[in-house]
Amino acid sequence: MIKFIIDYFRITVHESKEYCSEIFDEYFKEYLGPLYDSSRGAKGYKGAFDAALGFQLKHTPGANREYCTFEFPGKACKAIPPEIFGLFYSVLLLEKKRINVNRIDLAFDGVKFTPFQLYAVILQDEERKPSEKSLVRSLTQRKSVHYEIEPLQEKEDKSSIARETCYFGSRYSERFLRLYNKRGPNRLEIEYKGDRASIVTDDLFKNLQNIDDFYDIAISHLRDFIDIDLPWWWEFVNDVDRAYAKIHRAKDVSIEKSKNWLLMQAAPTIAAINQIERGQFLMELEIEGRKRMYKNCSNLLALHGEG
Repeated sequence: MIKFIIDYFRITVHESKEYCSEIFDEYFKEYLGPLYDSSRGAKGYKGAFDAALGFQLKHTPGANREYCTFEFPGKACKAIPPEIFGLFYSVLLLEKKRINVNRIDLAFDGVKFTPFQLYAVILQDEERKPSEKSLVRSLTQRKSVHYEIEPLQEKEDKSSIARETCYFGSRYSERFLRLYNKRGPNRLEIEYKGDRASIVTDDLFKNLQNIDDFYDIAISHLRDFIDIDLPWWWEFVNDVDRAYAKIHRAKDVSIEKSKNWLLMQAAPTIAAINQIERGQFLMELEIEGRKRMYKNCSNLLALHGEG
């Protein structure tokens, strides 16, 4: 039987370390124990707290900024029921906290196809003739596929020798897939980062009332990344449809929110004054705004590459 797990989760919460410590205690202390000052530090942060199983809460980034990053590695994720992650995420949304999901890894343990099977079909698809039907649907370049074998290395469960791994995609992109058997059974993992991680996380955790759906949701997003027209893949995806998830870029959302606020709150007054002053007010508004916008609008400008 294939088992689905969340294997890594990292989320940034734009709140004080006091708030983040309290919400950790409320939802995760029971599973990971208390927080204590970290001896390993955290790159980009002045301080960090550790807990059991490799968890880290990074805080105090400096430069008058205030946010914390919760980092749950694989062992910590296994110790926490999925519904607890869902409650934690839902509370952040309900309290209208500004959050950024940096990364989430989803894994499927016990898949029946092997790393070499996956590698071979992607390679075959790259080398097919134009007249031949494509077996693999993915926007990712087929040339990114990579296969490794350790022919004399014993698997961790002592079941056999020869460890294999197939990689597909780039470690620096929003999605990256690997299939390996070093522990014994075949495990398929996919990393989601950035905006893609946010949309996958939201889709998972908004279904808090029915965690039995987590597997199907994870499959649907996997099929957005790759689909294979072969029986062993059909058996794995089990008729679950693609998510067809569209990414709304943060920079587009940010400027849209700013425009909507101006249109709703300030547009009538600006229009009236501009009419009275025969079109001169908009010019004056831009000149005055430019004097201060790099300070007050730094986040918006940075998102659009202007900061």
